[in-house]
Amino acid sequence: MQDYTVLDVEAFSNLDRPISDIMFNGEDLGVMNKYGGTGLITGVRIPFGVQTLTWTLGGPEGTPRNGEHMKIKNTLIISPEQIPAGTKYLGLHLYPDDTAEVTFSDSMPERTARGKKIKAARK
Repeated sequence: MQDYTVLDVEAFSNLDRPISDIMFNGEDLGVMNKYGGTGLITGVRIPFGVQTLTWTLGGPEGTPRNGEHMKIKNTLIISPEQIPAGTKYLGLHLYPDDTAEVTFSDSMPERTARGKKIKAARK
């Protein structure tokens, strides 16, 4: 049995500022605008077990914490049993409280209900 899976990943930011240097288990996912997404990153090797996710805060000059290197506060664990048959995509969802969650799907990932609520509240 393999100790990893390979999926296409799209990350979603629910933060009100841009972020960069997004690293998921050492894989560079790029950058996101506030409330943005990375676009689809194909063929991401995802080890089973505890996941790592880090990023750098951005924003206009003078924005508090600009350049600060962040990591998720919660523990993300992915096991083979969590991944439904037919899964091709992993959604990676980052929240303002520096937590994240993953979703699995057989088609392009979408924002979570929590993410949609956060995005709607900004209007």
